[in-house]
Amino acid sequence: MSSGRVLCCLGRWHKHFIAEVFSIPNRYKQHTNYMLSTRNFSLSTSSTTHLFSMLHREDNNNNKTFKTEKSNNCKNNQEGMCFSQPQSTQISTKRRLETGIDFSQNDPNTFGNLRCTKETPLEAIEGDEGDREEEMYLEYVPTRSQQLSNKQYAAMIKDFISNKKLADAIDILETRMLKDDRVKPEHYIYNLIIGECGRLGYTKKAFQLYNQMKKRALKVTASIYTGLFNACANSPWSDDGLKRAHHLRMLMFEKGYEPNVSNYHAMIKAFGRCGDLSTAFTLVDEMTEKKVAISDETFNFLLQACITDKDAGFRHALLVWRKMLQKKVKPNIFTYNLLLRSIRDCGLGDIDVAQDVFHRITGEYKIHECKVFKARPLLSAGNEDLVPQSRYSAWENITEEVSLHEVTTHVEDRPNLLAVRPHFGNIIALSEVKKPEDRLILVGGCSGLLEQMNKYGVKPDIRTFTQLLDTIPSTKSAEQALLLAMEKADVRPDIDFYNMLIKKRSMRFDYKNAHDVLKLIKSSNLYPDIVTFGVLALGCQTKQEAQCLLTDMRDAGFRMNAEILGAMLKQGCCHFNFEYILTIMETALQEEVRPNEKFLEHLENFLKECQKKIRNKGTELPQIHKTAGRNYFQKSFQKFCSRYTSWLEEIIPEKLGHPWEQFQKNYSQIRALKRRQMDPEMKQNEK
Repeated sequence: MSSGRVLCCLGRWHKHFIAEVFSIPNRYKQHTNYMLSTRNFSLSTSSTTHLFSMLHREDNNNNKTFKTEKSNNCKNNQEGMCFSQPQSTQISTKRRLETGIDFSQNDPNTFGNLRCTKETPLEAIEGDEGDREEEMYLEYVPTRSQQLSNKQYAAMIKDFISNKKLADAIDILETRMLKDDRVKPEHYIYNLIIGECGRLGYTKKAFQLYNQMKKRALKVTASIYTGLFNACANSPWSDDGLKRAHHLRMLMFEKGYEPNVSNYHAMIKAFGRCGDLSTAFTLVDEMTEKKVAISDETFNFLLQACITDKDAGFRHALLVWRKMLQKKVKPNIFTYNLLLRSIRDCGLGDIDVAQDVFHRITGEYKIHECKVFKARPLLSAGNEDLVPQSRYSAWENITEEVSLHEVTTHVEDRPNLLAVRPHFGNIIALSEVKKPEDRLILVGGCSGLLEQMNKYGVKPDIRTFTQLLDTIPSTKSAEQALLLAMEKADVRPDIDFYNMLIKKRSMRFDYKNAHDVLKLIKSSNLYPDIVTFGVLALGCQTKQEAQCLLTDMRDAGFRMNAEILGAMLKQGCCHFNFEYILTIMETALQEEVRPNEKFLEHLENFLKECQKKIRNKGTELPQIHKTAGRNYFQKSFQKFCSRYTSWLEEIIPEKLGHPWEQFQKNYSQIRALKRRQMDPEMKQNEK
């Protein structure tokens, strides 16, 4: 049956159904189960129009009786029906049409009033955010004049990167180029952003952009791999960085990609910093097999890998140093600074293993020395300390020539494992090597290390002396000797060096000499910074000293922060000075300083220590409370507890943000702003 006949039958049936309802009282109640309700119904525009035309033609021919009976029933029947205005029906089109049949006039000669009541714009319908963005994307087509070239976009990205605005640089690519201007980016654009993500450790975004490049079939160059491995190396989470580095290396192997020198260095850096030392050393062996040039930069990255092992990193660093000498690679200033960092931060590890390694280092030279002397019998007995020329002649082209007198001088008793001829000197047992100053002795001490640098033509910088300050013995004489060495090397101290000197003296409770460093700062034409006041806070033991420091900070234009208050609080907790601690807590409220986790941790530990001393009556009281007695200590503790409870309710602790939060922009606000700029109706609504 055709659609026209079906619609005609439907129209006739619907006409007789309504006629029966109007002509027979209460008959409409019998039809409540029908799918078409006589009280309220809606039809589509085309179907209703066709139906109305057919019904209107039939009414003109043979429906006069029906009209009269229907009119009488509507006037006289008490139970007559009252048809209300029909409700609208939503139609999912671009412009929604709401069509209704109007029986408000109750005219028997008219079968409703078909009309388009209103048009509701699509923007008025509450929908999903993505739907509105998709509609805007389809409606708004940028012109050629709005689109820039890739070089112009690259210049904008470079400008943001130079100003440390990575979030804005990413927004240029993801929002302006891809969404607004719809410009296809070249691989150079991705290279810029991935490189900056790698330098800042934004691993997630770097690999997202890498996957976008593969989807767009862009060429992945060597610099892209370097940036990705740098992102793994600088990642805040070493486990995640190591996992991504292994996966990326596997992808390179599957694609048959041959890494270059920069790629190898980035891989060594990534695996080394993430704690996988074995892979880092394996990569150097791979470079040797593939005849890739090994330079001082390669060994510097290996030293960075050694520093990650806090237990045995110094032992690994010594092996790397010996390997560098075997490869005839000249060390540079970065090599010595990294070596000093391993001395400061890392240990020797297992003593037996360290003993074997050191005997192997010194034994290699002795065995080789015997072979050389057999081959050269003309050497006299008086020149037995002469460096064998067959092994070390290559160094003459790298370092400054050392006079025969310097070579033939007797070796001092102090050990030196960095020398060309390593020796232990008068070291009795490696088990006694525990502190940084002990490890510094193994490489010749401060003077021996500086002499070693001078032989290789390496001039120390301020970083060298700053790290030496952390490794020398904590005595005033050693510090003065280091200052003289700086003057001799023509290296001027900076404010960071003096801050470290104040901290070193404050940590050994030499507060007077720590305060005297301010005179050195003034004589060097330098000015204290916020860190200077932070290390000076370590020497504030009383309430009066803390208030004096706070006044000096205000005069210098600095504001109190959580780190400085935490340093003061630590001193107060160590001496169980309740009055001082309460003053610091009140200062945090007055200065509107949000305490960090370390600050709150000091208070919690102090609370536990006080409770322990009160429970154990046999425990000796702190020096400040010995004269007052145990009762005074308990009363002071109760006062502290009552204030501590209310203080926690008043302060707002500082929350650590996500490491990558600084690289992300609020894209919802950006999109809302652009919608307002492009949509004229939204502008009118705002007005």
